[in-house]
Amino acid sequence: MKKILLIPFLLFAALSMSACGSGSGEPLTPEQPEQPENPGGSDDNPDTPTPGGNGRYLVLFASRSGNTERMANEIREQLDCDILEVEPEVAYDNDYNAMLERSQEELAAIRQGNYPPVKTSVESFDDYDIVFVGYPIWYGSMATPMQTFLHTHASKLAGKRIALFATSGSSGISSSVSEARNLCPGATIIEETLLLTSSTLSQMVTRVPAWLEEIGASREEPDEPDTPDATSLKVNIMVGSRTITATMEDNAAARDFLSRLPLEVTLNDYNNTTEKIFYPDPALTTEGVTRGCAPTPGDITIYAPWGNVAIFCKSWSHSNDLIKIGHIDGDGIGTLNVGGDITVKFERQ
Repeated sequence: MKKILLIPFLLFAALSMSACGSGSGEPLTPEQPEQPENPGGSDDNPDTPTPGGNGRYLVLFASRSGNTERMANEIREQLDCDILEVEPEVAYDNDYNAMLERSQEELAAIRQGNYPPVKTSVESFDDYDIVFVGYPIWYGSMATPMQTFLHTHASKLAGKRIALFATSGSSGISSSVSEARNLCPGATIIEETLLLTSSTLSQMVTRVPAWLEEIGASREEPDEPDTPDATSLKVNIMVGSRTITATMEDNAAARDFLSRLPLEVTLNDYNNTTEKIFYPDPALTTEGVTRGCAPTPGDITIYAPWGNVAIFCKSWSHSNDLIKIGHIDGDGIGTLNVGGDITVKFERQ
């Protein structure tokens, strides 16, 4: 009787083992990521950005939580431009703590000159007026995939204007701006950046268009792209690889200055870096222009008795001989507030 019962049991066990032996082998073992074939991204197979109607701009972004991606899509929506995501060769773990540990390791590796691999590459940036670069901020630094991308493409980005935007919990953007300048020394990093933190993300739909207007990026194609807007009072000031901006006054002296742009000059240090000055030739017209001002840092003025243009790096007392013709935007005056003479180039936006 025991032998009779044992036979069906053995048949059942054999069928079960046969079923388990078919299929993939170890269904409970997590899939291992493939090893990257090219750690730096491949220029042999460059990625094609998703095109928009306005081909003057490209939005590059790296995003993990989706916040930076939302900003990138808002910029693309505002400008109707090209967009491309910069992706790591191996995706980040969904577990937040594991992601933090990996990001710390990658940031430490970058400090030693070892950049983590990404799988995104671009063949050329020649057609773009501005390349927008967006990323989350990790431990005060630019997210590592974007650092790798900029490092890999530095030579291709030389001569291009780069606009930085970022998201963070509460960290500032200044350290990542310095990183961008070091990664792309031949590019011009636009001084005005856009950072949205956890407390300001809800303002995205208003902050993004305001920022785009501030840096002179618009959805419309210009009728004559090589001709600056003759009515604009905005000026770009190139100082080495940096670009700051200024807004000129609507008076005869400022309009005369604008009519002479582009203009490259040497700014001479004056009065222990209180002012940076140069002498226009011929002198700017001052007829009918209101005189007298108490200059503050960033003011662009004319000292009427001498005819020189004086850009004030420090505040000074009121003078009836000073004529204000403009002001450097934001904290851009810090770029000029250095000892010694410097060469700058003024261009209309």
